[in-house]
Amino acid sequence: MRRLPLQFVGSVCTNPNLVMSFGRGAYREFVKSKLDYRNVDGSSSALWLLSLRITHRCNHRCAICAQWGQSGYNARDDTPKVTGEVPVEVYKKVIDEVAPKKVHVYITGGEPFLYESLVPFVNYIKDKGLTVQIVTNGVGLERNAETIVDNGWDMICVSFDGPREIHDKCRGVPGAMDTAIKGLSAIQKLKKEKKKRKPAIFTLTTISSNNQYTLVDTVKEAEKLNPTGIVIYYSWFTREWIGEKHTKIVNEKLGITPFAWKGYVRDTSNLDIDAIVEQVKKIKSDKHFGNTLFVPDLKLEDIRAYYTEPENFFGYKKCVSPWFQLDVMPNGDVVTCRDFPDFVTGNIMESPILDIYNSEKYRKFRRALRSCDNGVFPICSRCCGLMGY
Repeated sequence: MRRLPLQFVGSVCTNPNLVMSFGRGAYREFVKSKLDYRNVDGSSSALWLLSLRITHRCNHRCAICAQWGQSGYNARDDTPKVTGEVPVEVYKKVIDEVAPKKVHVYITGGEPFLYESLVPFVNYIKDKGLTVQIVTNGVGLERNAETIVDNGWDMICVSFDGPREIHDKCRGVPGAMDTAIKGLSAIQKLKKEKKKRKPAIFTLTTISSNNQYTLVDTVKEAEKLNPTGIVIYYSWFTREWIGEKHTKIVNEKLGITPFAWKGYVRDTSNLDIDAIVEQVKKIKSDKHFGNTLFVPDLKLEDIRAYYTEPENFFGYKKCVSPWFQLDVMPNGDVVTCRDFPDFVTGNIMESPILDIYNSEKYRKFRRALRSCDNGVFPICSRCCGLMGY
């Protein structure tokens, strides 16, 4: 079961291009991909989302980050590293290839603005008539504000983990909040001066032990920036025993030993769940916070189970992300899940991306996923590909 976030859709209605793109995406995710899910050979023609982890480099060190955090797979000694950068000309060829399909391009990192050619690349995407979404900590926004507004970038999603002191603690960098606010303020000012609707601005908050008591204050601070929407994630995490169970199944079905789950192993016993529930209740009941979306979509009475029963799927099943989405890692590897980049199906520096999309390796993964109980791997119980959109 997948759920369409109607609050999110409503937030982007001021951008006709996003409305059309997200409408196309909803059809391909909720209708076309489910039809293709039945294809015995694992093939699909429902592609809508192109996700590019454009660089592994990041100037922040967030404790809960699965890449560079305390247990992140790029920061530990017992896991492979997912690092590298692809020349921008290769990315442009990828965009040329997928442009006829009118995909939505999602760019993340690391920190995307540390990729030297990010700005000209995004402008190239816009020249091709595609919608684009950037997830950033805000480091490059102020100096590129005019280009972002003038070229009609569609969505800017900025990490916003609390009031200033809390945010900087979460990000591991003094002054991180000031940088983000300056960048967002510059963009909002230019939008007003130039009478532009783009980009839509979203703040992204992930609940952790550092900000669990300041969620209401975080929303109040975010509201000062007049964002299009505020997104609060309950956090993605797993347990060692779930990872071991996942490893056994993946090894049997795909012949590989997954590693990325280790970056998500996290103890949630230090969370004050009663305090979190109370703040979520207050935010949801306050009409002034109507543009706030919680991910995943949980009932108040389910929040405790979310943190104490990490194997509980809350009814989510049959993940169809690999049918409508393509994920590219910093080194050009095409993987079957952005959060768990264990199974590599090809590389964009070696093969056309649409060939990879329906290659035998990719179809093998879809068949393996479909053959699991409820169409999910154990690790999927806390994954944005299943529960986030």
